[in-house]
Amino acid sequence: MSQLKILADENIESSLIKFLESKGFDVKHAPRGSRNSELLTLAEKEDRVILTHDHDFLRLESYKPVSGTLVLPVYSIAEMEEILLKFLEKFSFEKIKGKAFLLTREGFFVFREGEEKHMNLS
Repeated sequence: MSQLKILADENIESSLIKFLESKGFDVKHAPRGSRNSELLTLAEKEDRVILTHDHDFLRLESYKPVSGTLVLPVYSIAEMEEILLKFLEKFSFEKIKGKAFLLTREGFFVFREGEEKHMNLS
């Protein structure tokens, strides 16, 4: 389905990673104990989008999303699968790169340096 490469933070459920892999995504699980700065470096080096439950990644002054970051609140696995699939079907790496997204049931927020904007997935 997609050549998008994802770096899953250690807080992402293994069943969610398996789901993404079954949909054709290249997913790498971050090493346990990795610092946020290490995740950003690895994601940039390998052109991977970070997938995390950690809202700290939305603080762009501290964590610049060079390759892009997807922050997904903890919902049921089925809800997280649906939200991610809906988002990833619409957005390529080029559209994600350099931005942080907060994905929610109601839609998503896109964060760029100096700006915050809400967009609806429907």
